[in-house]
Amino acid sequence: RVCCVDLHCGQIQGFFGPRTPVDNLWATPIAVSYFKTRELNNVAVVSPDAGGVARAKMFREGLEAQGMRASLAMIITQRRSTGELGSEI
Repeated sequence: RVCCVDLHCGQIQGFFGPRTPVDNLWATPIAVSYFKTRELNNVAVVSPDAGGVARAKMFREGLEAQGMRASLAMIITQRRSTGELGSEI
């Protein structure tokens, strides 16, 4: 059995094959509880790329459910060519 935390995509679980069960554990509930204890307000949740926006949105919603104000942002990376960073916005 393999236990993972916050896999980037669900398809990764298929990498291990049918004989190896994979559990994908979500850290969001624990992280939201932790940030609640910090008494933060006006938090910005930032996704490092477009693929992480759904997870960042769920995290933001968890913070808001705990009474915190939170906004959502995303980093846009533009590449000149494969492996060569052009700019980040």
